[in-house]
Amino acid sequence: MTRRRTVRWSTVILIVLAAVWTYPVIWTLLNAVKTTADLYQGPLSVPIPPAFGNLGEAWSRANLGGALLNSAYVASLTVAGVLLLAIPAAFTLTRLKPPARGALFLVVLAPLIIPTEVLIVPLFAIYRTLGLINSLPGLALVNIVFSVSFATVILAGFFRRIPQDLIDAGRLDGAGRVALITSVVMPLARPGIVAVAVLVAVFSWNDFAGALVLIQRPSAFTAPLALTTFSTFYATDEGLRFAGLAITFVPPLLVFLLLQRSLLQGLAIGTSR
Repeated sequence: MTRRRTVRWSTVILIVLAAVWTYPVIWTLLNAVKTTADLYQGPLSVPIPPAFGNLGEAWSRANLGGALLNSAYVASLTVAGVLLLAIPAAFTLTRLKPPARGALFLVVLAPLIIPTEVLIVPLFAIYRTLGLINSLPGLALVNIVFSVSFATVILAGFFRRIPQDLIDAGRLDGAGRVALITSVVMPLARPGIVAVAVLVAVFSWNDFAGALVLIQRPSAFTAPLALTTFSTFYATDEGLRFAGLAITFVPPLLVFLLLQRSLLQGLAIGTSR
């Protein structure tokens, strides 16, 4: 009886959580095919007839095609840079055991404690001096700096789970540190690496503050920044903005659907004891 009650309560909780998480998506999709007037009259109503023209107008007015490509470019550079730095850093902290490892780990954690808003003004001054304003690789560099600590901490947890015997066997076979990482550690920690890559890509895709400060040229707008096109000093076209939102969250959703097995497996391993 207790087991049945536990199963039932867990099912109810999962259904409630699923409803809470899917409600904003459904709400956005419904409002994406409404005119602004219909949206203000009934934000929760079903649009009859649907204003599918919003999607095409939002695409052309905000140049969402170029914005999506810019976001994909920045996210790709960010993921590549973060993994290139975080994997060796996590391996060093967990397997090489350098001197003052505890102090080094605190240094890695420090960027997670500092609020991003505190660094915006000095970051803009530095980028203006270096001529990196309106630079997409420059924006990716900022995302790398803010994400590498998170990725290192998460990957360190995965690397600790790799049996030391496999590391020692690789060393006996003559593998150097780079070979150990590429041939032993990365294949065994693949779910964790995929999970970190997906999370970092989503963080980079959704970054608005960094793009708002560092990107000023419309042709270099990322997807979140392009959505500001629908707002003026006097009014906001809510119908087109919801249509733009619906378009911009499709790529991250597709990435999640394609990599959901590895992502969920990585998250499950990372949260298990």
